[in-house]
Amino acid sequence: MPVAIVGLSTVSAAVSPLSELGSALHAVGAPDHHPVDLPPLPAGLRRRAGRWAFTTRAIRATPFVSVWAADETIEAQLDHLRALPARRLAAQLLRPIGDAAAALRYARARGVDDQVAALVERPGPAVAEFLEFLAEAWDGWFAARWPAVRPVLAARARRFALDVTAGGPAAALAGLDPSITVAGGGVSIAKVRSGRHDVARRGLVVVPSTLIRPHVYVADVTGRPLVLIHPAAPGPPVPPARDLLRRLTALANPGRLEVARAIATEPRTAGEIAARWQVDATLVNRHLRELAAAGLARPTRRGRFVQYELDAAAVDALGGDLLGLLLR
Repeated sequence: MPVAIVGLSTVSAAVSPLSELGSALHAVGAPDHHPVDLPPLPAGLRRRAGRWAFTTRAIRATPFVSVWAADETIEAQLDHLRALPARRLAAQLLRPIGDAAAALRYARARGVDDQVAALVERPGPAVAEFLEFLAEAWDGWFAARWPAVRPVLAARARRFALDVTAGGPAAALAGLDPSITVAGGGVSIAKVRSGRHDVARRGLVVVPSTLIRPHVYVADVTGRPLVLIHPAAPGPPVPPARDLLRRLTALANPGRLEVARAIATEPRTAGEIAARWQVDATLVNRHLRELAAAGLARPTRRGRFVQYELDAAAVDALGGDLLGLLLR
């Protein structure tokens, strides 16, 4: 279940202070899977961040995934937003929830009905409040971090450009993160939700982030280049969905789970398990082979016998691997 990106004719890298601010607001609001060293938000700013948190959660509002000119400052990016008609910017802020009708429908369940209603019915004051929030979040919280972060992002963007020149865009993209592999004339990103993006006409822009991990975020905004926000430093590899599904399926079978328990503390053969627990040896052998094929058991041949031992590390990693795939 990967996300495929093909048509890699126009691929570039960009550094965006507004994108990194969005990642910072996301990270500080989700410390359970973003254990990063960020200063706490001041009390007043924390309350405002809570009201606008829906713009930086699972789906980012359009300003955080927009393509900006090279080396633009946060001030220039905010000026671009201020120049937009209020209703257009309001629609961009509602992107994580949907169009106006969908946003109004689901806003109460998200606890943001006041904010969403203001964006739909009174976009001028609402977007002015949002822009004030961004300026305050930058000046009063994130600006001190940016001088150390920007060189890291710029160096990663330059390296990507060199990799594109040296080996082509697909190989350069595959070097961004273990979840990205060269496939089918483009690249494939290991995710739970499938998708396919042909960027031959619209282009692809990759944006490094020091705060996006564990996510590899693909932003598909109609009429704009596809944006890929990736960790500036690659994260640990996570097995693809098909491998995790095979492991989960293997352990979901009650009989196979009993066989897994039988080899959890010491290696055993199918015959020994069958004799000790009075079960069919052929069925036990089938269960053992499936556990081994799923990467959950290790077979060892001893003469004419084959012993199987549970791979405890693989079973232990299953929860973390699954969470990593779901968060990507």
